[in-house]
Amino acid sequence: MWITLALRTGMAVLVVFSVWLTPWSASRNKDVAAIESANAYEFRTRADAALTDWALARFEQAGLELPPISIAFHDDKEPCHGNRGFYRSGSPALIDICGFNWNRFVPAAKHTLLHELGHAWIQHTLTDEDREGFLTFRGLATWGDDRFEWSEQGSEQAAETIAWALIDQDVQLSIGNASPEALAQAYVQLTGSLPMTRVQVALGNRVHW
Repeated sequence: MWITLALRTGMAVLVVFSVWLTPWSASRNKDVAAIESANAYEFRTRADAALTDWALARFEQAGLELPPISIAFHDDKEPCHGNRGFYRSGSPALIDICGFNWNRFVPAAKHTLLHELGHAWIQHTLTDEDREGFLTFRGLATWGDDRFEWSEQGSEQAAETIAWALIDQDVQLSIGNASPEALAQAYVQLTGSLPMTRVQVALGNRVHW
C-alpha cells in the first residue's frame, strides 16, 4: 500500500512524500527513493520514518538549516561500508543508516542519524575558515585525512559535537576531551549558539533545565 507522510524540514513548510511499503518491508527500488533535487526518503517501517521526523525536528528546533538530503535505511551494513551510518556529500546529500531493527527508538540509532545529519549541516554551512577555527579550537591536525584515526579528524569530531548537542539523552562519545564543558564550547564554536542538552553548559557555567 502507499503511505503518505509529512516530515519537518529546516524551513517553515512541510514536505509531503510517499513511500511504498509492503508489510514492514520497503521496496528497494531506487526509483521510489529517487535522488534528484529535493529531500527523498527510503523507509522500511514506520519506526524509520518516526526517527527521521524526530531527528529533522531536532535540527529545526536548534535553528540548524540542513541542505536537501536523501536518507535510506537498510537491514545490513553493506551500504554503510560496515558502519552504522555513512554520509556522502552531494545535492542532495546522501545518508545511509544500517543495521538497526526496532520497535522503538534506541540511543545508538538516534546518535547515528544525528551524526550523519551533522555531516550534512557541516558541509552545507561551514567555511574553510570555520573548519580551521574548529581544528585550532580542538587542537586537531586534519579535517578529514583518513591516514589519521577517526576520532582525530575534525569532520568527525564536529559531527559528534552536533549529535551530542541535539540528542535528548546521554551518549558516550569516542573522541578526545568529551566532557560536557568541552563539547558545549565546541558546539558554540561551530554554531554560535548554545547546545540543546538536558544540562546546558557554556563557557564553564552550568545551567540545569
